[in-house]
Amino acid sequence: MEGLIERLFLTGLGVFTLTKEKAEKIVGDLVKRGEVAKKDQPEFVKRLLERGKASRTEIEKIVEKTVTNVLDKLNVPTKYDIDALMKKIEELTKK
Repeated sequence: MEGLIERLFLTGLGVFTLTKEKAEKIVGDLVKRGEVAKKDQPEFVKRLLERGKASRTEIEKIVEKTVTNVLDKLNVPTKYDIDALMKKIEELTKK
């Protein structure tokens, strides 16, 4: 079953668009083709959605790290940098 989940993702399910309804439809089709037992259907859907969530989380981390690296290379100020400047401006304005 584990290999089948991997194949499903590799064949283009799309971790960002996998919904419970889509997962149920896909697993239903696998049941019809005899690749998944009917009794295993609910657990298979659950595992498929869990894998999708884990993959989505991992992809988000990779994208966030990549964007951060690009912004650092371009020397783009972060929200933290801007907030620190605003605080400094407020302090200077009070004086």
